[in-house]
Amino acid sequence: MEPLSANDPRTVGEFQLRARLGSGGMGRVYLGFSPAGRAVAVKVVHPELARDQQFNHRFRQEVAAARAVSGIYTAPVVTAGLDDDPPWLATVFVPGPSLATVISSRGPLPEAAAWRLAAGLAEALQAVHACGLVHRDLKPANVLLAADGPHVIDFGISRALNGTALTTKGMVVGTPGFMSPEQAGGEQVGPATDVFSLGGVLAYAAAGTPAFGEGAPAAVLYRVVSGQPDLARVPPGLREIVAACLAKNPADRPGLAAVAAMISRHGPAVAASPTSFWPGPLAEVIRLYQAESGYDVSFAMATHTMTARQSGATVAPPAAYDPAGRSQPPDGPPWTPQPSAVPWPERSRAPYSPAPGWPAQPAPARRGMPGSVLTAVRLMYAGAAVNLINVIVSLAAINLTKADFEAQHPLAQDSAQGAASLTAAGVIISGAVGIWLWLGLASATRKGRRWPRTVGTILFGLDTVGLLATLGRAGIPAVKTFSVLIWLIGLTAVISLWRRPSSDYFAASRRR
Repeated sequence: MEPLSANDPRTVGEFQLRARLGSGGMGRVYLGFSPAGRAVAVKVVHPELARDQQFNHRFRQEVAAARAVSGIYTAPVVTAGLDDDPPWLATVFVPGPSLATVISSRGPLPEAAAWRLAAGLAEALQAVHACGLVHRDLKPANVLLAADGPHVIDFGISRALNGTALTTKGMVVGTPGFMSPEQAGGEQVGPATDVFSLGGVLAYAAAGTPAFGEGAPAAVLYRVVSGQPDLARVPPGLREIVAACLAKNPADRPGLAAVAAMISRHGPAVAASPTSFWPGPLAEVIRLYQAESGYDVSFAMATHTMTARQSGATVAPPAAYDPAGRSQPPDGPPWTPQPSAVPWPERSRAPYSPAPGWPAQPAPARRGMPGSVLTAVRLMYAGAAVNLINVIVSLAAINLTKADFEAQHPLAQDSAQGAASLTAAGVIISGAVGIWLWLGLASATRKGRRWPRTVGTILFGLDTVGLLATLGRAGIPAVKTFSVLIWLIGLTAVISLWRRPSSDYFAASRRR
């Protein structure tokens, strides 16, 4: 959640906007409040889409269908401004993180939470399908985890976007790792498409990594269509359900009613509680997220101060003002952000305190670290090891060279000893620095720091210059071989750090 910028609207329809929640392929999303104080998520369509007649037609159809959806695990449409410029719609606001956020920050869900997620999503999709609607873009980012269970958002949006001016410029409608084979091939889609996506989301939630891997969208789509999912890390009971949902042929996938029955039959017994949907560890993570996001603080004190534009005087907002609508700001000049007077509270930088049953210090893969970052870290450790071996080999080569020189020139033993000592000292110092740099970059990368990418790229450039100089002069062949090997390790590590999954990982780590 971010404060409104100077370019963001302050009102949309009847709703007063208080913060920006995010943006997507359709437009920007804001946190707004109705006159009665109801919190809503207001989605304002991109101006480019608003001028596309095909999109407007589909958008009207999808909003009309979505208004009929009222399942407990969805985010129902409250109202919409279809004739406004730009169009917008408001859905019930769900105060909780997305599944993608939780997995990237905490790793795969505990097994009990994964089963509860499966049951909730099956019910949510049943509610969507009962209204004659197909989601078409079920993915972790479209699943919000609230205290009362998972909520599915943005159903029907991918159909509204399909065929618009934006998509004809190369925009992929849907998310490759969670699209069904028929959707990837541009064929007719139906409820079975959402069942396939459900299997992909559950595999990701339970394992912490996509079932069809990561990488370039085309490569992922190829694996979706022709490859087999990797379900080795999905718990055995849930694995059977996920595998059935991920069948290539839509006719071979179970219906949602059958999925719900399988969950009830094979899943763990549910501890009935009227106040807590999730098991303790995930419930605590959601509570911490809500607190860090400022859902429980006054937006008057967090985002606004009243400015008397005509007089130029600044008046602090009244303490009684409450964003939930229990009281309203007094009549007068509009409220504008004044960061210097009432700064927007920053999210806590302290790490989450581990809840019972959740790994205190999970391994990199369980923290949601993508394969590209994990590869870079392993290469950095390999670079440190190769550096150490290079030092040992170089010292041995220096001793052999010194011994040969002394055998051929007995009278120059003292000078040979001095030259060998200086050379050995230089090798040890440069090797120690290299090992220290490799290990430091690996440690910072594991922690989600962004600077190793820039520093690593600069060091790789310097190493390239040094390698060219080494290859251009006479020297020990083994040393040259190790120099080339270290250079290749650095090249691969730098490429891995700048891949798209790595960029997403570092961006998510920075937000935390």
